[in-house]
Amino acid sequence: MIVDNESNIEFIDFKEEYINDIYAIERDSIDVAWSESQLRDLIGKENVVARVGVLDGTAICSYSFNVVFEEGEINNLSVKKSERGKGIGNLLMKDMINVAKIRNLQSLTLEVNENNEIAINLYKKFGFEVEGRRSNYYFGKDAALIMWKRNFD
Repeated sequence: MIVDNESNIEFIDFKEEYINDIYAIERDSIDVAWSESQLRDLIGKENVVARVGVLDGTAICSYSFNVVFEEGEINNLSVKKSERGKGIGNLLMKDMINVAKIRNLQSLTLEVNENNEIAINLYKKFGFEVEGRRSNYYFGKDAALIMWKRNFD
């Protein structure tokens, strides 16, 4: 458990009690959200990091990544719409990178829609760099940028 003292947001591993909230946030944030069942399946898996940011007992953000050897392959990250623009994404990224360091990972990778400038700028702020591109990836139209963070110093 990590608590950001300035915001009082507590980052904890996924728990059953937050799955409905996490699903609602993802459904409202991601073009193709994971189902509640898929999110529930992340709980307690050894090769998965699945965390939720909780403020005053309510889930406001979440992320998950698969651990493959020394890499973290980010599945999803999302912030509740009503909480956007408040620095929550920065706190989420700090927690994710901290957990990656604790797990002794060497890198993190993700895919992001080329048109999602807010997300791309956030990732770049935390040291992610574009290393690839998948054309027509999202609904046969938008490209996916493949971004990596290879240094946690």
